[in-house]
Amino acid sequence: MDNKPKSLTKVEIKEIAAIEDIQQMWGAADTTEMEETLNKMVYAVKFDYHSGSPGYVGDYFILQGDALGEGALELIRNEDRKIVLIDHRAL
Repeated sequence: MDNKPKSLTKVEIKEIAAIEDIQQMWGAADTTEMEETLNKMVYAVKFDYHSGSPGYVGDYFILQGDALGEGALELIRNEDRKIVLIDHRAL
């Protein structure tokens, strides 16, 4: 198991930047502005994740803004391989 953090690829940054909820959270006007924000103001990391429960195996992303104390965002890939925010209420 490789539990070391990895940098996001350009494709992953574009995919995350296209998520409207994330654009709204950071006040970005569009995908291009959100890409710039992700590249300059957001700490972003990806893990090859293997959980014991609830049984997720795959990409696990963490995004943290430049202000500590505000919760980090967690994202995974859904069944369709699309990056989505984790809804902790559903766990």
